[in-house]
Amino acid sequence: MMTLKNKITAIYIAIYLSLMASAYASKPACGSIYESDSLMSRPVTASYSLEIGKKNVVATYLSPLHYSGTDVSLAGNWSKALPFSPESAIMHFDASVGFSSLLNPAKTAKMIGLDAAFNWGMSWRHRLPCRLQLSAGGSVGIEGGAYYLLRNGNNPVEAIADVSIAARFSGSYPLKIGKLHLLLQDVASIPSLGVFFSPEYGETYYEIYLGNRKGLTHLGWWGNNFRFDNLLSVTLDFGRTALSAGYRLHAFNQWANNLNTKIIKHSFVIGIIPGGIGLKKRPRKMPDETVYSIY
Repeated sequence: MMTLKNKITAIYIAIYLSLMASAYASKPACGSIYESDSLMSRPVTASYSLEIGKKNVVATYLSPLHYSGTDVSLAGNWSKALPFSPESAIMHFDASVGFSSLLNPAKTAKMIGLDAAFNWGMSWRHRLPCRLQLSAGGSVGIEGGAYYLLRNGNNPVEAIADVSIAARFSGSYPLKIGKLHLLLQDVASIPSLGVFFSPEYGETYYEIYLGNRKGLTHLGWWGNNFRFDNLLSVTLDFGRTALSAGYRLHAFNQWANNLNTKIIKHSFVIGIIPGGIGLKKRPRKMPDETVYSIY
């Protein structure tokens, strides 16, 4: 019987393959107006956001107990249509840094967390009837962080380091309520293959410093290094700027050397997009065409 995680994985793989095929089939023909970058504008869409929410952490290297508390993160996203196929190909870069303050169930011990992530990738989008837009692609990312348990004297810190290739999917739908232009969007990312760091069970970082470095790196896949990140948001486009609000779910579960690290985060996200996303601006006449990367 398939587990929930395997079902989610199978669904996203099917969506990815179908969207890749449709994006390739819709590639502009030779001689298209978009082949000349001088005939159109491809603005960079930059989004800056603040995320505040609740995080739950189990890090058995430090403690078998669940620690929960508040997480605050700053994130940025930059995207741009690519010159060789601007209507279909999008390049995107994401970065985030976060801080969390967590307590054990009895509120007698405190854990502090720091984390950062950087991802670069490409996606192919396809416009369907009824103005629905879907995209699929991939990215290469680096994630790192540390959790510090203040009450531990021997092993007070667990470090997290990960380099991975991820599958990325999104869907968006524009709406207009009166004079207000909105975009509903959902973006999901599933790292699929990578390399991550994990010490041996009971091994201290001082032992690693002294030269005991065997078994520190591991090949990561969905079975031992599963992560899922999903952002559901609504963006209000005012023309010269846009505001967004949404909900992010981040799930992480890592198994290695009889150690388990599990992180669940629920966050409210609010952001600003200078320059807007192109919904409210009137389309320009050829050959001065503007192609936006979000929609």
